[in-house]
Amino acid sequence: MPKDAQLQLEVHMEQLIKMTAQLHRRLAEAERELSELKEIFRSVKQGDGFSV
Repeated sequence: MPKDAQLQLEVHMEQLIKMTAQLHRRLAEAERELSELKEIFRSVKQGDGFSV
């Protein structure tokens, strides 16, 4: 493989790894937000007097 092509591939792989890590962080954040929303709706449904 030509040196420039190999370097370009390494750069793209590094970008892919960083983007995958960002995606995993955002997914974890979204899952936390969803859990919070579920808890709010559960509280409201049970009539706990929870006000938003």
